Amino acid sequence: MKLYVVCDLEGVAGVVDHRQQCQWDSERDWYGRYLDQARRLATLELNAFVEGALAGGATEIIAWEGHGSFPGCIDVELLHPECKLIMGAVERGPAGLDNSFDAMAQIGLHAMAGTANAVLPHGKWRLNGKLLGEIGMNCLQAGYYGFPCIFLSGDKAAVDEVNELIPDIETVIVKEAIPREDAPWSPAPAISLSPQKARTLIRDGAKRAMSRVKSIQLFTIDPPYQLDWFFDKPEHADGFAATQPDSVCIDPLTVQISGDDLMKLLC
Repeated sequence: MKLYVVCDLEGVAGVVDHRQQCQWDSERDWYGRYLDQARRLATLELNAFVEGALAGGATEIIAWEGHGSFPGCIDVELLHPECKLIMGAVERGPAGLDNSFDAMAQIGLHAMAGTANAVLPHGKWRLNGKLLGEIGMNCLQAGYYGFPCIFLSGDKAAVDEVNELIPDIETVIVKEAIPREDAPWSPAPAISLSPQKARTLIRDGAKRAMSRVKSIQLFTIDPPYQLDWFFDKPEHADGFAATQPDSVCIDPLTVQISGDDLMKLLC
């Protein structure tokens, strides 16, 4: 049983600050002050998943660090010896995904941009009228190749998001935002499990997920496709549109691409 694992950083237990835990900048030492800590926590959560998946019957596990460019979100020196790691592929992925896999898992994921009472939400697209975050886009690509996403860990908002797409998926909530009535859409404080407790739950959840690979449904959307990319600045939208010959800027922050081949739209 061959597994593909998407790894991110914002949905890991103990990670709550994007500037200090999820960014790096060699010229500004106050950025990424706790990045090494966050990467270590993410790697240990991945290792816990690998342990559970192997106990559940996995024979090959390949993980992709889907958080930024090198060094990414996984510390390769701490990586479980039975897990292979896709490195240097930046965020345009999941890199190396194809129909040779039997299932996908997602570790350390976050909700889409604009989600109320979520921990570090960001990223959003609209496909055939349906809003999707990174979680949904990953599930969709697994479905494109004919296999399901069977497991996801992250904050409660991320789990709620994936449950709307795949109601029978195995999930683990490692933290939950404390609601803010004054600014529900802004980054929220959170209650986090201890990293050790989160790893125990992930390990157990991975083993359960392996027993349900054949029963968990695929997430798919039928062509033809109309994909809207959202940007935070007009110059970013214009720059992206310039690289896409069949794209249309439908407003200053949104670029629309249409076609029948999903993977071509995402490349």
